[in-house]
Amino acid sequence: MGKINWAVIIPLGVFIMALWLLQSALSTLYEAAEQACASGSCGGKISTAYQILSLSTVVTAVAVAWMSYRYNASLYKGGKKDG
Repeated sequence: MGKINWAVIIPLGVFIMALWLLQSALSTLYEAAEQACASGSCGGKISTAYQILSLSTVVTAVAVAWMSYRYNASLYKGGKKDG
């Protein structure tokens, strides 16, 4: 059995955690905006903004995971941690 490549595993966890946190914050924001717009006239604007913000959360999570990967790859060169 080979060694675990932590430089890949850790960024995957970072991606999942960042996406989960950002999406939960976005859901809370969406619910607050939906309640503020009780008349229903701004539903289209809210849904468009939600879609754009949802895409931006994915892009942000990818960027954070990529930075984590670059950092971990510099620490774990060839599976050996530099000390």
